[in-house]
Amino acid sequence: MRKFFYFLLALPLVFTACNNEDEPTPTHKPEQPSLKLTSEAVVEFPAEGGENVITYTYDAGDVGANEEITGEIATLTITCEAEWIDVAKEAAPLGEIKYSVAKNETTEAREATIQATLNALSIEVTIKQAAGTGTTEPEPSFEGWGIIGTLNDWDASKAIIMEDANGYYVAKAVALATTDKFKFVKDGDNAVNRGGNGLAADVDYFYTAQLWGSDIHVSVAGTYDIYLNAKEDTYYIMSEGKSPAEALEPLAPGEDLYEVYGNFEGEKVRLYADKKYLAAKGVKFNTTTAEFDIRVNETERVYGAVEDDTYAVEEEIKVAQSETKIKVEVEAGVEYDIYYRSDMSSVWVMPVDVKPLIWEEATGIAFSSTNFAINLKAEDLEFFFDFYCGVAAENNIIPEATYYVNNENDGGYNFNLDNEYDMRINGVKTKLKSGTMVIKHISGGYDITIDVESIHNDKVKAHYVGPIGEIALMGSPITNPE
Repeated sequence: MRKFFYFLLALPLVFTACNNEDEPTPTHKPEQPSLKLTSEAVVEFPAEGGENVITYTYDAGDVGANEEITGEIATLTITCEAEWIDVAKEAAPLGEIKYSVAKNETTEAREATIQATLNALSIEVTIKQAAGTGTTEPEPSFEGWGIIGTLNDWDASKAIIMEDANGYYVAKAVALATTDKFKFVKDGDNAVNRGGNGLAADVDYFYTAQLWGSDIHVSVAGTYDIYLNAKEDTYYIMSEGKSPAEALEPLAPGEDLYEVYGNFEGEKVRLYADKKYLAAKGVKFNTTTAEFDIRVNETERVYGAVEDDTYAVEEEIKVAQSETKIKVEVEAGVEYDIYYRSDMSSVWVMPVDVKPLIWEEATGIAFSSTNFAINLKAEDLEFFFDFYCGVAAENNIIPEATYYVNNENDGGYNFNLDNEYDMRINGVKTKLKSGTMVIKHISGGYDITIDVESIHNDKVKAHYVGPIGEIALMGSPITNPE
C-alpha cells in the first residue's frame, strides 16, 4: 500500500526498481521556511530624515513537517531600539514594513538596526543618518497634513490645512485648475510628503499616494473635496459632497468599466478584477429577491440571465446579452459578494468572503483495492486526499462512503495524514485537522462534497461533480462509475 503520493511523483519512471521491497526508501526532506529581505540591507538618510519601506518575501515551506511553524504564524515581530526611528511592532507575513526617520538635531551621525523575526527566521536592516547642524530650526508652520503647491507658492506657511475626519484627512471646496500642481506634506516638513504618479487625476477615483511622488494635477478644472488616507497611502479628488467610499479605482488605458445595477444600496457598484473573476464585495440587497444585471461602460452592453428564473445563493447562473434580470433569493440587508466570469458567461451571488470554486483539474489513482488518491485543483485551492476505503473496491471504483480526516472513526474510511500536504491555499502547504469527504456515484463520475479544517483554522467547503482522470504514474487509474 503506497501512501505517499507526492513522494511517488519524485521517483524516476523505472517501475522494476520501485517494486523491490529490499531497497531502502528515501526519507522525505521537508521544505524549510524562509524569510528573505528584498530591499536594501543598508539605508542612508540625510540629517532631515524621511520615510522608507522594507520589503521581504516569506515562504512557509512544508508547514505540516515543521513543528515550529504552527497556526500562530500571524505576524512578524519588529524590534528597533532607536527612539528616532518610528516603526510598527508587527507586520504581516506577506507585505512591507514602513518606517520614518526623525530629523537629526545633533552634530553627530547615528546608526541603528531594524530587525524583523518570525520564529527562528529574521531579517535585519541598518539605518544610517547624517549629522545635523546642531542649530535649532523654527517650529513647523502647521501640524498634521496639509496641501502645498502652486495654490500657495509652495509655501508651507500658507498651506491648506487638512482636517482629521473618520480616518481621512480632508480639505473641502478646493478650486483647482488643470495647470495647478500640489503635494501632501506632514507637519510643514517637505521631507515627509506624498505625491502622485505623474498622470492627471480624474475626479471621483482613488490613487496611490507615493512617497516622494510627482506633483499631483487634475484632468478637469473644478472645485473638489480632497482626501488623504495616510495609513493606506491613497488620495481622492472627489466632487463636492462625495465621500471616499464612493470613489472608483482608476481604469487602465482601454479597460472596460463593468458595473452591477440592481435593487441594492447605491443602485450600482463596480466590479473589480479578482484573478479570473470580476467581483463586487459587500452588496446589500433591499428585498429578499435580488434583481440585477451587469453593464459594460454604462450602456454599451447589458448582461442578464439566460433563463428567467429565481436562483439560490452560490448557484451558478448563466448570462448573456439580455434584458432579463438576474434574480436570486437572498436575505434583505445581508451583505453578499457578486462574482462574474466572462470566459464562462456565469455569475454567482456568494456569502461574504466565499469564492466560487471552479475545479480546473480532477485526477486520481488506485494504489490497491483499498488505497486511493484524489487530487483536486482550483484557482486558489488544491486538495490532495490519500485514503483507505476500509473495504475492497471493485474495478477501481471508489466505494460510496464518508471518509474522515482523523483516524479515530470506526469503519476504516479514513485519510492517510502522513502525506507531504493535504491542502494548499494560494500555494501555501497546510495539513488537515478535521473534517469529512463524502463520495457518491453518478453516471460517468463522482459527486464529492468536502468539508474540512486545516491546522491553521482554514475552513473550506467544496463540491466537485464529474469524472476523475488518471494521474500519470504507476498504479491503476480510478474508474468512473457508469
